Amino acid sequence: MNWGVKIFLTLSVFIIVAVTTGIYMVSQDHDSLVEDDYYEKGLTFDSEYDHKTNVEQQNAQPLVSILDDNLVITFQQNGNKGTLDLQRTSDSSLDKQVSFSTESKSYQLPIEGLSSGKWKVLINWEHNNTSFLFEKSIYIP
Repeated sequence: MNWGVKIFLTLSVFIIVAVTTGIYMVSQDHDSLVEDDYYEKGLTFDSEYDHKTNVEQQNAQPLVSILDDNLVITFQQNGNKGTLDLQRTSDSSLDKQVSFSTESKSYQLPIEGLSSGKWKVLINWEHNNTSFLFEKSIYIP
């Protein structure tokens, strides 16, 4: 086999791999975006950033843990009200949003209906007219 045939075979294999990869990517049913409303989220980025900064500046990071089949969120202050978003990164159809209001420092959510695996917890709450946003990845056994 001379060098001309080797070049032809190499280019042919490259083109076949490139075309196959393109066909595979186009034939997928789902988009690679994590969120469907990414544009709207981009418009509110500044306020989300401010809420995350409030958590750091006021040292208000809540403690997120799993105890006895409950997701326990322990806040730094009493009297919190907001929403808790549970996002399953591998399947967005399992995502849940729960509103909460608590006079104590802790809030408990039963996890018996949640499938095991990695979840992203987004806590968006308000305390004394100050908004906070905290996110953490957890593993539910």
